[in-house]
Amino acid sequence: MLEKNICFFALKRSNSKGNWPRSIRQLIFKLRRRVETVFFQLSGQLNAERVRDKSFQGVCTSLVNKVLVYNLCIALNSIFDENCKLGKTKELIF
Repeated sequence: MLEKNICFFALKRSNSKGNWPRSIRQLIFKLRRRVETVFFQLSGQLNAERVRDKSFQGVCTSLVNKVLVYNLCIALNSIFDENCKLGKTKELIF
């Protein structure tokens, strides 16, 4: 991880002696909320929780195809100048 300049930040527990400064904690919460929101919306839109495939490879193929369609919709919206936020999947072309 150090070779690729990747650093993990984890919030310390409430009973820890020292904690991150408030600005770092707010940044962690903001980024975490964004990631969790996108995953929740994608799982709802793409029915990722309902698995009907028989094998692990089938599950992987289905999810890759669904994410590909999602990315294509984002690209089409940008080509046709549709102004929608990337985090809001319901505004994409579906």
